[in-house]
Parts: sequence; structure tokens; C-alpha cells
Amino acid sequence: MITTVIPGTIWSELALDRSILLLHVFDLDDEALFIEHFKHTYERPLMEIFE
Repeated sequence: MITTVIPGTIWSELALDRSILLLHVFDLDDEALFIEHFKHTYERPLMEIFE
């Protein structure tokens, strides 16, 4: 549970069927840049964790 949300906060949850990682991003300037950075940096390690 988030009690305080500050700019730059990311809240994540795994969908109940484990098919989608949901990200709630607060204070996002460039959505496309964020998605590219996230996929490049975090996608593979997170897939390994949740498999």
C-alpha cells in the first residue's frame, strides 16, 4: 500500500493470472522514453524472477 506518493514514484503489481506486470507511474514526462528504458533495463530480469 502506498501512503505517500511523490513525483517519480512507480507502483507495480502482477496481474492475478500472472500475465501482465502493471506499472502505475506518477509524474511521467515522456511515456515512450520511459517504456523504452524500462524494457531495455528491467524486462528480462523481471521475467526471470516471475517465471
